[in-house]
Amino acid sequence: ELDAGGVVLGMPYLADGRRSRECELVEAAAERLREAAPPGLRLLLWDETWTTRLALGPGRHSARRQHWGHAAAACLLLQDVLGAAEVRAYAERRNGRVES
Repeated sequence: ELDAGGVVLGMPYLADGRRSRECELVEAAAERLREAAPPGLRLLLWDETWTTRLALGPGRHSARRQHWGHAAAACLLLQDVLGAAEVRAYAERRNGRVES
């Protein structure tokens, strides 16, 4: 309906890089989404470590600010994904793999 080219789901790894318990929940949701999604929809699991903390900044925060912090964290996650895609496309062009 929205003609999305892909979906990004944040993987909540622990600060030391190990998988958290929530990673299994995200992977299960991703599998359900794959089954229900139209063919060709890209699904990307992306490390979301520290995005909420970066969005909120240091210290304690009200529930309202935490809510908006999670929204801002989602924006940071998407910005990271798009930045990585841009770097990859640039590298491929530089290596002659993709016509510009």
